[in-house]
Amino acid sequence: MFVSCRYFFSTVLQFQLYRRMCQAAGQYVPNDPRKPLHKCDIYRQPAAGNILKNLMSKGASQPWQEVLEETLGEGRLDGSALREYFAPLEEWLRQESLRTNEYVGWNYDGDYCKRSIETAGLQIFGGYYNGASGSAGNILMLILTICVCYLSV
Repeated sequence: MFVSCRYFFSTVLQFQLYRRMCQAAGQYVPNDPRKPLHKCDIYRQPAAGNILKNLMSKGASQPWQEVLEETLGEGRLDGSALREYFAPLEEWLRQESLRTNEYVGWNYDGDYCKRSIETAGLQIFGGYYNGASGSAGNILMLILTICVCYLSV
């Protein structure tokens, strides 16, 4: 369990760091379609390398939250960079699902799942159920919370 949480955190952190390095290198500008995150290339970009060097130079001398705040300007893990990186793929999948009339989700199987659906705050849509808020960020925060609870034990 601890190993899988570590990998989960490292993936979230990797994309967060990548976004900051791309911004520093001038390869990514938020909300600029000419410089999207998924097309950023930090190869041989000194500004990007300096961010990584500053991050690594701290070692274990400070709490990771402080190191993140100093280096990235963000004091907590944030999955939005991962979502932003894969946004074009997510949009393509959504469009392709609409084009091919595919439904991504689960079939509603009656009362058997009723309590789970209500507990999770889900709504029923045409025989299927989806997240009521539609927020993947809430799911990500739930997973992070569970992992943090296990790590702190």
